[in-house]
Amino acid sequence: MLTTILSFIVVLGILIFIHEFGHYITAKLSDIRVEEFALGFGPKLISKQWGETVYSIRIIPLGGFCNMTGEFIPDEDDDSEDLKIYNEALKNGRCFHQKSILKRFAVIFMGPFMNFALAVLIFFLIFNFAGLPTSTLDQPIIGELDPSMPAAEAGLRPGDEIVEIENVQINSWESMAEKIHNSQKEPLDIVVNRKGERLQFKITPQYDEQMDINVIGIYPQVVRENIGFFKASRLSVVQSWQVFTLTIKGFIQIISSRSMEGIGGPVMIASIIGQAARNGIINVMNWMAIISINLGIINLLPLPALDGGRIFFIIIELFRGKPVDPQKEGFVHLIGFILLMILMVFIIYNDIVKNFF
Repeated sequence: MLTTILSFIVVLGILIFIHEFGHYITAKLSDIRVEEFALGFGPKLISKQWGETVYSIRIIPLGGFCNMTGEFIPDEDDDSEDLKIYNEALKNGRCFHQKSILKRFAVIFMGPFMNFALAVLIFFLIFNFAGLPTSTLDQPIIGELDPSMPAAEAGLRPGDEIVEIENVQINSWESMAEKIHNSQKEPLDIVVNRKGERLQFKITPQYDEQMDINVIGIYPQVVRENIGFFKASRLSVVQSWQVFTLTIKGFIQIISSRSMEGIGGPVMIASIIGQAARNGIINVMNWMAIISINLGIINLLPLPALDGGRIFFIIIELFRGKPVDPQKEGFVHLIGFILLMILMVFIIYNDIVKNFF
């Protein structure tokens, strides 16, 4: 549990930081006043002001924000510090809404873009330093596990050698896979050798619709080839694009089927990252890249309060020739944020029910 919590906080913290840093650095380069750069929501745990910007870490580690002056125009009847800051920035041309369409688009888009760039970097590090998987060994020794599948949930680990399934001796990966694939989706008695100790597990295979077989989510040990800097660079982009397209297809399938089956929230992500952390740093990095791409895509959806929703208003302005009234846009984003929070509560509830009941 401690491994799961710590790895979840570290991974999510990196993803949120990279996303918000994209907004932050582009705003700074565009001479927009940044009032606060925050990781998390809710009450502040730590905060420090450097120059004109407050940097804070907040108690709920499920997001973050980069608060730029002029995103939301304060009430003119309000005699608060916020109005004074806004008027000073307005006088100096440093409000968000005073900047050109191109600059505002860049500030908003750079958050999701940094998530995509992070994924490319992570895949590059994996390919460049760990190598490219070129072939698998036929020994029935687990190389990697899918954290969301039955084998990982049951407690199998990389390095475990599967020696028996349903009292049948296993001598190769092929014979083991055949036994699992042809099972009747009932609990299997699986015996493994873990560093000389025999351990027994009951694991129920899960049906894979695409391959039309039953699986438990394990992969064989692989031989990795050193491929060099340039090939690793090219393959990292290819791998990121494949994950991107598969994620888009997954979203389309969820929408077309009107099912919540493939949707998960913080609890599911924490479970996946926790399992990955127990399976090695490469697994953690791989899932971090996948989640980073998912985060970038979700933020580009044209929904109020998300980056995609704000880009949508910029596109409307481009066609209208004039901006939407800032107060009206702010109200739309506020309603959108409230609805997103309600959706998040529902997803977390659904997560808890699926994982613990």
